[in-house]
Amino acid sequence: MKLSAEKLMGANAQNHTISTEETQHKINDILFNMYDHRLCYFTYTVDNGINQREEIPSDKHMETVVAATSGIGTQHTPFTGSSTLAANQNYGKETFFIPWHQVKEFDEEKLVFSGNELQRDEPKECYSYMAIKDWDVIDQDGEKIGKIKDLIIDTDRQQVIGFSLAEGFWKNLFGQDDKYMPVSGTPNWESREWNIERTPDLLLKDNKDEL
Repeated sequence: MKLSAEKLMGANAQNHTISTEETQHKINDILFNMYDHRLCYFTYTVDNGINQREEIPSDKHMETVVAATSGIGTQHTPFTGSSTLAANQNYGKETFFIPWHQVKEFDEEKLVFSGNELQRDEPKECYSYMAIKDWDVIDQDGEKIGKIKDLIIDTDRQQVIGFSLAEGFWKNLFGQDDKYMPVSGTPNWESREWNIERTPDLLLKDNKDEL
């Protein structure tokens, strides 16, 4: 089965051992392995209701701001600034990571899991859908293939298999409708682009079933 990462955003996350509404949360991101694009984690955020104020170095404060606005994967983003102190207001939001091996079942409306992890640091060697959404896909000649609108997940292979693209010369060359491209290449966190090696046999697809 092929699913859209975009449509999975907001899906109910339910611990299969507890059935009360208080344990239901909304999926807000999906993480994939940087190298083979396999599913790593689903995430949801919980507001624990604690309002704390702490003094932290300004560099760390900027890291917190960028992470909150840019999503997972910001560990590769360079930060600058002095080491002076800055005030940080912490409203107690905690992100929980559901490892793929703890997922019992999922579709575009519901995800059932058996366990999760609360982590202080973002998982290494992963990228997230929300972090790369709207990035340009750029080939080795600097040509824009398109803009990442969605990721297509193959549930049988347990990995991303393609991009849904909007905009771009190559995308528009084959029509105005959104096109699909098999996943390849790597994220460039510094330029916030997805870099690929375009080959003569690279063909954009008309629908996700062709991936």
